[in-house]
Amino acid sequence: MKAIIIASGNSIKKEIFDGICSENDFIICADGGLNYLDSLNIKPNLIVGDFDSVDVNLLEKYKNVKIKKYPAEKNFTDTEIAIEEAIACGFNEITIFGATGTRLDHTMANILLIERYIKNDINIRIVDNNNYISILNKDVIISKKVGYYLSIIPISEYIDGITLKGMKYPLIDVKVSRGSTLCISNEIIDDKAEIYIKNGMGILFLSKDI
Repeated sequence: MKAIIIASGNSIKKEIFDGICSENDFIICADGGLNYLDSLNIKPNLIVGDFDSVDVNLLEKYKNVKIKKYPAEKNFTDTEIAIEEAIACGFNEITIFGATGTRLDHTMANILLIERYIKNDINIRIVDNNNYISILNKDVIISKKVGYYLSIIPISEYIDGITLKGMKYPLIDVKVSRGSTLCISNEIIDDKAEIYIKNGMGILFLSKDI
């Protein structure tokens, strides 16, 4: 059981949503994310935000759902509020849909949020129609996804001792500095990729063009 946050960025294809969200997951809508969830005829467990991007009639439709309204002038985005609500409910595994979109400032802020929370052992990933975004701070094994590229972007000063196996461009015990593009657009060629690191932290992307 995990928390699912629906933010008000780009909508997600139903098949991707259905492949991740299970019946017992706790669903939180952040403001305009309610528009998307309503289109799927799915009832959330909690609705939060300042409600500047959701129709009042739609809120009325969900009046029997727990709603927490925040002032428009606040120090946090609706997505961050939703994350804090998920943590308060006891979740440390969170998937966010609608965290990317045309507003690159919001997209960047949301990606950096998942870096911030991983330091408190809160595992958050962002999923949209073309990307799976998470934080790399330990060894991981990733199953091959056809048509997807794998990229690692260092966000610490460097990532020390990167080893990549099962990939088109393998690495063995390489130090990659922040700002380097060495680990962009790799491909998983085996059934799974093995990623090992000694120190440091990066953003891990599984991305496709279409």
